[in-house]
Amino acid sequence: MSKVNFYALKDQREDARLVFACRLAEKASSLGHKIHIHTDTQEEARRLDDLLWQFRPESFLPHQLLTESGPDGPVLITIGHQTDTLPPAEVLINLSSTGASFSDQFAIINEIVLGDDASLRAGRESYRVYRDAGHELTSHRIS
Repeated sequence: MSKVNFYALKDQREDARLVFACRLAEKASSLGHKIHIHTDTQEEARRLDDLLWQFRPESFLPHQLLTESGPDGPVLITIGHQTDTLPPAEVLINLSSTGASFSDQFAIINEIVLGDDASLRAGRESYRVYRDAGHELTSHRIS
């Protein structure tokens, strides 16, 4: 079973969620993990791709935006919205409203929940789905 981390942000802005996803990707890549960041749409994937290019001026997070054919070659961080081209990775940063259907492919799953009511409801539902599937769950409150 996978280990699922829920990160509850007080912030309600979608940009805060994307920035926190960059922080998680930076941490996981520094530990040598392959990471896939899953989004709901191609537009959101592109926004995250742009953000990763400029996330920290003093460092670079090598990443690739996936197309329908999957990754072009070996890279630590991939970003995509389609579930049929998921690359092999240890860590999933799930920014999608769904994820339980393919979560068994990853050792570590990170869910980021914003502080607004809709995001909290969706986070609770995801928590139940992962719990019922037998995953190890941990919650973190981020100020």
